[in-house]
Amino acid sequence: MLGMDSMLSHRRTRSALLLGCCLLLGACGFQLRGVADLPPVMARTYVQIADRYSEFGRGLERKLRANNVQVVSEPQQASAILDIMEARFVREAASFSGDALISELRLTYRVAFRLLDVDGKPLSGRNEVVLFRDYSFDSSAVLASQSEEEFLREDLESSMSTEVIIRLEALELERS
Repeated sequence: MLGMDSMLSHRRTRSALLLGCCLLLGACGFQLRGVADLPPVMARTYVQIADRYSEFGRGLERKLRANNVQVVSEPQQASAILDIMEARFVREAASFSGDALISELRLTYRVAFRLLDVDGKPLSGRNEVVLFRDYSFDSSAVLASQSEEEFLREDLESSMSTEVIIRLEALELERS
């Protein structure tokens, strides 16, 4: 009988802790991301990008569709144009070993964008998002470093599409 009381007490303690965690998360304002509240003008959006088949381009279109935006194939069909003005990677030394050899590299991904109306007039100013990842570099294992960099490029492009959606949600559109 003592074992049964101990199990019930343990369950109650776990339930109380779980309830407390849920209340704390709710009190701090945490909520799962649902559909982004994008500007209504983006209902039908043309994405103007140099490489729409890149991981970033595909991911951005996929995330726009997931947020109830109809991505159109021609600018004439659009109610807004998402102009990706710049999307580029830069690789640079992040740290050096004691004998002045590169020990870490930094991969930076920079994207600049703006939202235009169908006539090409800006609805927003230039927005820029910069993401980076550092990774170890070993000159004796160049192939491993190259494959790690390729993985990081894909990860940065995927993360960037999410960041652009978040920035679009926060846009203060210019009124004409």
